[in-house]
Amino acid sequence: MYRFSIALIVGGLAAAALSSAPAHADTWRSKSVSDHFTLLYNEGLATDRIGLLHPRGTLSIRPDLWQAGWQHIGDQDIHAGYTYDDYENLRASRKLYTITSPHGVMTKYYHPLEPGEMANNSFVTVDPTGAYLVSGEWFTEQRFIVFANPKGRPAGSTMPILSEIRLDTPLTNVQSCDFMTDDRLLCAVDEPVNRVVSVHLSAPVGAASVDGTVEPEFTIPKRSVCRGSYESEGIDYDVSRRILSVAMINPSPCFVGTKVFRYRAN
Repeated sequence: MYRFSIALIVGGLAAAALSSAPAHADTWRSKSVSDHFTLLYNEGLATDRIGLLHPRGTLSIRPDLWQAGWQHIGDQDIHAGYTYDDYENLRASRKLYTITSPHGVMTKYYHPLEPGEMANNSFVTVDPTGAYLVSGEWFTEQRFIVFANPKGRPAGSTMPILSEIRLDTPLTNVQSCDFMTDDRLLCAVDEPVNRVVSVHLSAPVGAASVDGTVEPEFTIPKRSVCRGSYESEGIDYDVSRRILSVAMINPSPCFVGTKVFRYRAN
């Protein structure tokens, strides 16, 4: 959810590797680090069924959606060949979710904001059964919201909140989450440090709200010639290959570059 000037990014400096903070030795083993253009990678990551990693960034937004005011795209997910995207327009009274078929056909669905809900739409992830979507807001969050998966419903259908994941510890600026199992989420968080956390669910998501217990996993490494504030972004867990990917934008003026760190689950 990095909100910077596109002109500034293009004028930035390339990032270079310096120091590293190791992943949690008991759970994750570092596999690789790669550098990418921020405008393609500054929002989301998702792996398809053959293991290809697909990014989301400012340049991923279709011109028609941009012109309609949907100028922020969040962390996406891929499930059973279908791609799920989430958009926000802070001046609107609703959120936009899209589902794109393997053949490239996109269908739009809308979620009208409910009392007390923020317009921010930082991520969407599909539960392992494919029946439910989990989505996040912004700033200090005490919950994630759960929807029934609208796949197959008519275009333009609305998506009311079905239930919630109630966090035992508030999280600040959750950029992205992905399911590791049906009762565990992995999330990239910005504050107070750039890190990955687990959210252990009291039960799989569904029509009834569930509790989420937050547990730290590891701090995301900071590798750049520039000094300043980093921003964690997209996250993906490839269940079949047990590979976790998480993205981090370099500090200014190096934020033309985003690094993707990949770990294998022990």
